[in-house]
Amino acid sequence: MNYTPTSNIANKVRNTRLPRTKPLLPLFELISNSIHSIEEAISKNIIQSNEGRIVIDCIRNGSQETLEKLVNNDTYPIHSFIVADNGIGLDDENLKAFIEADTDHKIEIGGKGVGRFVCLKAFKELNITSFYVENKIRKSVQFDFKPTKDGFHNFSKPDLNGIPHGSIIKLNGIREEYQKTLPKELSYIAREIVTHFQLYFIRSTNPQIIIRNQNNIHYDLETLFRTEFKSDVKSDSFSIGDNKFELYLTKSSEFQSHKIHFCAHNRSVITEGLYSKLVDLGKKPIVEDDFKFFYQAHVVSEILNENVDTERIGFIFPDGEEEEEESVDINLAKIRRASINCIEGLLADYLGNVRELKIESYKPLIDEELPQYKSTMHFKADEVKKLPPSLSKEQLDIELYKIDANWRLEVKKEKIKLLSEDKDVTSREDYRLKYEKFLSNFNEIGKSDLARYVVHRKTIIELLEQLIESNGEGKFKNEDLIHSVFFPIRTSSDEVPSDKQNLWLIDERLSYHSFLASDKTFNSIPEISSTDNDRSDLLIYNEAFAFSDSKNAPHNSFTIVEFKKPQRDDYKDYDDSKNPIEQTEKYIELLLEGKVKGRNGRIVEVDKRTPFYVYIICDIRPSLQKILERREFEHTPDGIGWFKIKSKFYTAYFEVMPFEKVLDDARKRNRILFEKLKIE
Repeated sequence: MNYTPTSNIANKVRNTRLPRTKPLLPLFELISNSIHSIEEAISKNIIQSNEGRIVIDCIRNGSQETLEKLVNNDTYPIHSFIVADNGIGLDDENLKAFIEADTDHKIEIGGKGVGRFVCLKAFKELNITSFYVENKIRKSVQFDFKPTKDGFHNFSKPDLNGIPHGSIIKLNGIREEYQKTLPKELSYIAREIVTHFQLYFIRSTNPQIIIRNQNNIHYDLETLFRTEFKSDVKSDSFSIGDNKFELYLTKSSEFQSHKIHFCAHNRSVITEGLYSKLVDLGKKPIVEDDFKFFYQAHVVSEILNENVDTERIGFIFPDGEEEEEESVDINLAKIRRASINCIEGLLADYLGNVRELKIESYKPLIDEELPQYKSTMHFKADEVKKLPPSLSKEQLDIELYKIDANWRLEVKKEKIKLLSEDKDVTSREDYRLKYEKFLSNFNEIGKSDLARYVVHRKTIIELLEQLIESNGEGKFKNEDLIHSVFFPIRTSSDEVPSDKQNLWLIDERLSYHSFLASDKTFNSIPEISSTDNDRSDLLIYNEAFAFSDSKNAPHNSFTIVEFKKPQRDDYKDYDDSKNPIEQTEKYIELLLEGKVKGRNGRIVEVDKRTPFYVYIICDIRPSLQKILERREFEHTPDGIGWFKIKSKFYTAYFEVMPFEKVLDDARKRNRILFEKLKIE
């Protein structure tokens, strides 16, 4: 027979991929070849189906004599493996395929023709001895396979030694870069082999496989599978288009996490963690009757067999994580999602119990502090149940917000769909049911919005309460920061929507204005014609309907709001820079001298009959109290604030409101809402 290779072996090895984190893959290749060899021997009636046998020897650093005597030699690094089987052997046909670099000899059973190159990627050479029967004559062949141009060296025909058929292959001399990640423990390697070939064990199509150390400590992998892996194996199937998939779910006491294995030709190709996809499995082992384990899922299909890449470390179809991949017939993302759904079904009872307990733990937090999501909890219970456990209030708020937002989008789409259908609701029962379902969801979203707004109000009250407190050193937040709680600074209501304003803290009516400027100079406000650079903190221009039942009332009104730093006590009378009364009076005078444009662009005359409402928000300290008394301000009915009405030269209502009064009044106005939501 011609032993000349058909390509440059060194180049083939150089161009073969093998991550350094997968040093056991060459061993898996040899075991796979042995399994195929045994299957061929069985198909040709050379051996019986229960007679297949593979023995793996771990050859460690150190003298053979010493290693044979050691009770435990797992601490010694492994430099080689010897894999012996009683398969059909390297007969002329198989040897020819072995020599051919890109053979398709075993393509129908998943052979890629590159396993031997993967072996030479991590090991220095393969030493091969094989025995076979051809034309009823026993034969043998022996050679070395190395990463040279020719590749094949030292061909010979060894003595038969009574061996009828089979192969003995040595993975000789692991390269240093791969030995760094090669495990030493015999038990670990044994479990890795079972995991990689677990589908053979699950389907009971595996030969006997023994792995041993030089001291004859060994593992029978069938026994290992039955004791650690086989317990309560679950299985199910699913389809994606015309492609059918089978999923096997097993338990392992040795793995450190739940995993899903996407397999080809009964071998694991891609392994991914399950926790990120099914958080309710948890990161800790599951305990049943004192047995601790992690779930291992195995997905198999002809489409996976057909699309596994050359090195068996991935698939040639796209992963499909991006949305545009949804257009393809098959991708890993679709298979992953369908597989997770399948696992959900297999573990429905377990996951259901875990999720119910989780929801029960979240209910008090939602009822007391996040009531805006009660409807979301009810209508999207299945999605809420899949949230991670033990979320903080802030994290739970974010996750529920995402679910809530998607629910709102669904309802909006349903509304558009329903309104586009030209049907008689009373005559179509299915349409009527859809419409009733839509209204139910829509009403619940409205309740959720109201609850969210009430919670927002309570939060704003609590925030303002914190801001006006001393920091323990007698210092307080500056007025700009406090101002921003009521309304964003240096903006106007044309820039800030109504739901971002908190003027209801002062007066509910202030939320319904037609124009507002926050800390802007008069000459920067398009609606006001003025050359003065003085600022009011808030200037609100109200069309009459804001304060009247009649939209066509004859007068407009202005509201001016001024904020001062908490506990400030340096006010001076007749000094408009240190007297908030004079400051606001000056603003009124400037407005009376200017011109104001309405929403329609027409000039609105402002004269002495135009009512002005002035709110000064500040703490009433001795220096300010003297000013108020001199100007004959009166106490408000609750005795906390001060007010005065001016009507001689213009019409204005002044009210000085301490921060405590603002807070107290806001709490009283909103108390019924807080009580209804049980968040008081």
